[in-house]
Amino acid sequence: MTTNTTLPGALALALLIGSPSAIAQVTPVDIANGDSSKFASRVLTTGLSNPWAMRWGPDGLIWVTERTSGEVTRVDPESGAQQVLLTLTDVYTGPQHEGLLGMAFHPELMQGTGNDFVYLGYTVNNGSADAPDPAARIVRYTYDAKLQQLVDPQILIDGLPAWNDHNAGRVVFGPDGKLYYSIGEQGANFGRNQRRPNLAQVLPTADEVAAQDWHTYSGKILRLNLDGSIPEDNPEIDGVRSHIFSYGHRNPQGLAFGPDGTLYEAEHGPATDDELNIIQPGGNYGWPRVAGHIDDKAYTYINWSEAPANIDLTVDPVPDSIPQFPESSFDGPMVDPIATFWTVPDDYPIGEICGYICDPTIAPSSVLFYQAGADGIAEWDNSLLIPTLKHGTLYVQHLSPDGKTADGTPVAWLSTQNRYRDVILGPDNRTVFIATDAFGSAAQKFGEGLNTSVLHNPGAILRFTYGASGGGLGQARASTTLEEVRAGAGSAAGGAQEEWTDPATGKTAGGTAEEDASVTDESNVSDVVALGAPKYAETCAICHGPAGRSDNAAVLAGDAKLADPAHVARVILHGFGYMPAFKDRLSDNDIAEIGTYIRNSWGNEFGVLTTEEVKDAR
Repeated sequence: MTTNTTLPGALALALLIGSPSAIAQVTPVDIANGDSSKFASRVLTTGLSNPWAMRWGPDGLIWVTERTSGEVTRVDPESGAQQVLLTLTDVYTGPQHEGLLGMAFHPELMQGTGNDFVYLGYTVNNGSADAPDPAARIVRYTYDAKLQQLVDPQILIDGLPAWNDHNAGRVVFGPDGKLYYSIGEQGANFGRNQRRPNLAQVLPTADEVAAQDWHTYSGKILRLNLDGSIPEDNPEIDGVRSHIFSYGHRNPQGLAFGPDGTLYEAEHGPATDDELNIIQPGGNYGWPRVAGHIDDKAYTYINWSEAPANIDLTVDPVPDSIPQFPESSFDGPMVDPIATFWTVPDDYPIGEICGYICDPTIAPSSVLFYQAGADGIAEWDNSLLIPTLKHGTLYVQHLSPDGKTADGTPVAWLSTQNRYRDVILGPDNRTVFIATDAFGSAAQKFGEGLNTSVLHNPGAILRFTYGASGGGLGQARASTTLEEVRAGAGSAAGGAQEEWTDPATGKTAGGTAEEDASVTDESNVSDVVALGAPKYAETCAICHGPAGRSDNAAVLAGDAKLADPAHVARVILHGFGYMPAFKDRLSDNDIAEIGTYIRNSWGNEFGVLTTEEVKDAR
């Protein structure tokens, strides 16, 4: 047993947001800001390795899964003391979405019935370290009260699809006595997985189900018996009954039941249209053919997996040789979301403000139904609580009285410079606990920037108590609209200017030869590398690592793709996958120097990236 006691009082100041001019996030619409000063706030505990799922235990403690360490940890909600209940030995952990994910309790846990079961979802590696072949499984553990450990693992289902992105992984115990498990589409057709076929619309055959071949479960929500088998009353879809309860999902990280049995789901969109859904048995939710509603706004499905082999996947505009489908071309059955965050017109500058952090999505990481009752948080009554990764904000989305539709836009509460991963309420219904990621990018709350990789409370659980004394969260602005960014609100907002200006020199992007010393084919590689090194350290190292290797982003050391200077220039300028675009934040010379440094470090020897090559790619 490992116990670690934190000192909450010493950490409380890290939560304070005292500057009324702090910018929280860019949104395409104004988002109201709740009065967070009604909450006392403190850091409950720290040092968690990417907490993923929290559950309130019947022992009055918070149980949390730690994705990267593979631990189930119990946390005292008052002192923050930690106790490890389980350390997985077979978990496979990667940069973002692999590892120990969801957790659910049998409702009779610690009730003396013998059903002391805890259900965990996590990834394993069926390949090697050099050639990983990840898969996911759901395992039932038994809580041993004498040992205070989770013991006797029983694999309920194995061989579920998993990969290096978008594994979703929420595990929920339903009011019908069934297990529900969400699986993302593993980032197929996106970023580093562009050539992987997207299977969110693909359904299993009867033969595949009989052979326990679950590969088509990608982009689905599953419903399972408690022994992992297929429930007899599961929907029959296209003539086949399987574990699949619904399909056509992208990355459904939020999954929770309302008191009447309604199953709510929060789902990541691509660059727009995060979705809030009510899950119907057998329902098709449209992905990848549709993002949000069928409205042909700011989304076209480009099937990169069928692109010709010789096509550069960063090419812009997309050539006709790659299959492309507007949303209106999808004629299958589809269940509409009850809300999207957000739908924008085609001319919205996606990727151009500060990269994906400023795109019109919130990155919903979980969802929780909330009723205030007599003593709860009145302002949140009859709502869904949605923690957000990009904004470090708890969005409170009010519902209609019957809980079937969204009522207006959400209200932003409890904003800090963090990535919020999960939320639970204490038994008093007015103490809120929010778990934070240990690393990643988020909206910047202080200074002039819009995005940052500096998280104020990484790997922590934050505690907010409604109506208690000692409120410290100031009235930070809930959002900055696109119109405000264009008008200069926040000033120099990390690339929000119409034209990039070097704050040190006042020079604009792509300055003249007289203003800037261009990098040319004749430039000395060592000299350019020396110029690029500090700029890489300032701009890139926090994600890619000081030695070109990191769990947070693509590995640059020994990357053969860096031999193509046009590829390097395009990716830095226009972004790729999770990497933001830097065309509005860095001059052509800056990019040439950084690109040359990357192309000639950590075993790479590819020569200079010239200023002219960057200019051509711009």
